[in-house]
Amino acid sequence: MKILIVGSGAKEYTIAKLVSQYENTDLVFVAPGNDAIAEFSNCIDIKADDVDNLLEFAKANEIDITIAASEKAIENGIADVFNEAGLMIFAPTKEAAKITSSKSIAKKFMYKTKIPTPKFGIFDRENIAVDYARKSKYPLVIKTDVHRHGENVFICDNFKIAKRKIEDLFDNAEKKVVIEDYVAGQEFSYYVVSDGYNAMPLNSVVPYKSVLEGNGGAMTSGLGAYAPFYMIDRKLESKIFKQVIYPALDGLSKDRNQYVGILGVDIILDRAGNLNVIEFNSFLKEPDAQCVLDLLDGNLTNIMCAAVTGALVDEYQEIPAKPLFSTSVVLSSGNYPSDGVYGEVITGLEEAQEHCDIAYFNTIKDVNGNTLTKGGRTLVLTTQSATLEKSSQQLYECVDLIHFDSKKYRRDIGKTIIIGC
Repeated sequence: MKILIVGSGAKEYTIAKLVSQYENTDLVFVAPGNDAIAEFSNCIDIKADDVDNLLEFAKANEIDITIAASEKAIENGIADVFNEAGLMIFAPTKEAAKITSSKSIAKKFMYKTKIPTPKFGIFDRENIAVDYARKSKYPLVIKTDVHRHGENVFICDNFKIAKRKIEDLFDNAEKKVVIEDYVAGQEFSYYVVSDGYNAMPLNSVVPYKSVLEGNGGAMTSGLGAYAPFYMIDRKLESKIFKQVIYPALDGLSKDRNQYVGILGVDIILDRAGNLNVIEFNSFLKEPDAQCVLDLLDGNLTNIMCAAVTGALVDEYQEIPAKPLFSTSVVLSSGNYPSDGVYGEVITGLEEAQEHCDIAYFNTIKDVNGNTLTKGGRTLVLTTQSATLEKSSQQLYECVDLIHFDSKKYRRDIGKTIIIGC
């Protein structure tokens, strides 16, 4: 089987490394990939949003299935183009994925389909947004409408802070902002594989998004995670499907926007046990992907092919997962998300790889073969064990083996369960 993976980050590294090990895999191409992926896969110099050239490449190389992990590729309609050409692709259409690419569209969709979500307002004018914030209870959550890598969610403790954030967003040409009631509870992400009509659980993840230990400081796209969520049981899983997954898939199907691919849902479980959906995701996020795929106990390519052909429930009773805990931490070079440090030599990788899985976000090789930092999120380290405590302990033992001068990371992944953050 020839496989094309679209994207260039750590999750694409993890997917490429995983599928390249399967017996039914002949060749793996990644577009555009990165320097680390190029060590074991064929990287193609085509940008993730260059859909037309990706299509031509897939045709010319007789690709059996394309896996679009990149948000840019999905938002640019790669599934629509490939589907029209009769090529197999694991990705939602541009229209179906709008609930993942726009928070305002997602909020309206949830309101329409009665999916539980915190009270919200959507604003395209600064003065009206400020007036809404003035009359709101605090804390208050302010979000960019379009997903931004780095800081795109702001939890404001008072009106003064909220007003400044709203003004900053509009000053930076943000067309819309979403203002949402703050809900205290435990946040987790829940992932399913969907063939457009049916869905199967992939796994649940607890993300660590804040820069500082204890969930303080700026909110990011993710600096650590563990899987599965310790409170997940059959009762809670049934509740998620009845209140969130089925209404979402049914709502999209009614509009003829069947969702094929991985659908992620960010949820806050409040103290009363209620689900509060924050947003949707069009694929596995970073570093959730490393946690989830580390626990997968089946052939990912076969699962994706079954979803694309509509045979998911025919071929699988469930998506198999190892009965273990998986823990991931991101190592950043510099003060992510504000700035990054370039050109520092990373040492200890070979020794660490003997004890954990390492995925590469953003590194380069110098003429001597050294791995160098390239700013921002740099590496994802992942371990698995029978208990969350043991997995976390092993993870940080591996972190200590890797060195570069600007190394930054959270030290509490899997160690503390933070409720009300």
